[in-house]
Amino acid sequence: MIAVRCSSILATIIVLAVSTVAAASDESLAHAKELYRSAAYDEALAALDRIAVESTGATKVEANEYRLFCLIALDRRSDARVAIESMVNADPFYELSTDQASPRVRTMFREIRQSLLPAIVQREYNSAKSAFDQQDGDASEQFDRVLKLLEDPLIAPTPALNDLRLVASGFRDLSRARAPKVEFAAATAPVVAQMQATPVTPPSGAAAPANTPSSARSGPPVYREGDADVVAPVTVRQALPQWVVPQGTRPGAWQPEAVLEVTINESGDVVSAILRKPFHPSYDPQLVKAAMAWKYEPARREGVPVRYIKLVAIRLGTTN
Repeated sequence: MIAVRCSSILATIIVLAVSTVAAASDESLAHAKELYRSAAYDEALAALDRIAVESTGATKVEANEYRLFCLIALDRRSDARVAIESMVNADPFYELSTDQASPRVRTMFREIRQSLLPAIVQREYNSAKSAFDQQDGDASEQFDRVLKLLEDPLIAPTPALNDLRLVASGFRDLSRARAPKVEFAAATAPVVAQMQATPVTPPSGAAAPANTPSSARSGPPVYREGDADVVAPVTVRQALPQWVVPQGTRPGAWQPEAVLEVTINESGDVVSAILRKPFHPSYDPQLVKAAMAWKYEPARREGVPVRYIKLVAIRLGTTN
């Protein structure tokens, strides 16, 4: 009984201590805001620096906003830019919440956020793809985050972003289903027809990841879209089998697009083809078989041919 009472007292003391710290932070923030309104920007900034470090949650967010206002009022534009970049990188969905932001502040914030979003989208996609490769249960949520970012009105639609949206959507669906990865071996000769196969590339302006191979595995390093100092392979032959709707297939029984992941060796040959987003059970094996016969000028790093993983989005239609 004594031990239980002691635990209850300790818990009460902890709660009171946390409440006291939160109240002190709120009081300090109110004082810093008064300093800002009285144009004592240097004093306000010093107080806000402390609050931003010591607080969490809404108090920290508001403190960072008023730090930004002080920096702009002091004409410290480079520091203000760094502050905005830090806020947006910490939370890509963040928007200024206070009514105290002037039109000039809002314009600066919007322009900097817009310039950061392509690199953030690529970073978020790389993180989601890594989670998918590791069979992380959070991968689908991370791809949802990528897709939500791609809907941001500040991101101008481009063919590359449309392809990234397609691939992220495919990986999101695969993550939800957790379907096993299947590699198809050569089977029968395909019926060749020309269709649209679009290589999926990072958005224009996106920052490249660190200059390291995309996957640490035995054998030669393997690179992929976005890796630094790597020239992507150039398509030489990328024929696709003809898609004919099987008799009796109901409309809507197939997906409008498929996504293949191909590994291209140092000679430009496809050594692995993995169907990341299927099209139709009757066509998928033919598609992967055809991909095994594709030919490329190999990717190069510092002029030397290297292995490369390439995502190809394929849009298919019915024949007449």
